[in-house]
Amino acid sequence: MKTQALPFLLLFALLSFSSCKKKDANPKEELPAVTMEGKNTFGAMVNGKVWLPKGRPSTFQSNFNVIYDPAYKGGTLNIAAYRETKESPAEYDYFVIAMAQVNKAGVYTFDNAEISGVRFYNEYCDYDKSPDVTRSGTLEVTKLDLENGIIAGKFSFTLSKNGCEVIHVTEGRFDGKL
Repeated sequence: MKTQALPFLLLFALLSFSSCKKKDANPKEELPAVTMEGKNTFGAMVNGKVWLPKGRPSTFQSNFNVIYDPAYKGGTLNIAAYRETKESPAEYDYFVIAMAQVNKAGVYTFDNAEISGVRFYNEYCDYDKSPDVTRSGTLEVTKLDLENGIIAGKFSFTLSKNGCEVIHVTEGRFDGKL
């Protein structure tokens, strides 16, 4: 009986070990696909590195949200995304993108501070709406579908502030469900 069980045990051990795959301890982060389906995705390259929302800034706040009000200032879009960079105490990087007079798909620029704004915060600097922050770039709304509650688009911009690293944001994309 022992000799008959030995081949089965060897086969079981061989199959068990051959199906094990070592998981990558640091999986490579990738930007989400550019979509226009209301998938609630957000991502960008920040100074050449992938930036994705991660963690939660509070119990009642998600790491990504998009709000569109068609009645305020000719159509106002606000996008916020947070990324936890350290757990204890919690620290976050975050984006806030705001644009007024968004009433259709198209390209909008960040050159008019009265109707647009971009804020980026990290542990080193706060690129806020103050006059000492220089900003340039565009927000392209690729889909604005109020009937189905979808807004999607792309963005890129550069922020600079004396005493801080210049922030280059490229390949930005968002796809939100309203």
